[in-house]
Amino acid sequence: MLEAGPIEAETFDAGIRALYRTAEEDGVFCYTFFKGVGEKRSP
Repeated sequence: MLEAGPIEAETFDAGIRALYRTAEEDGVFCYTFFKGVGEKRSP
């Protein structure tokens, strides 16, 4: 990710620290899925 350039190293590192934090005794992990559906109409 860092070599490809879509994210700064500091932001990436903060995300990894937050991910490890979820494994602590009082850590929490929540993931929400969204699905979008579209329809193309004829003019």
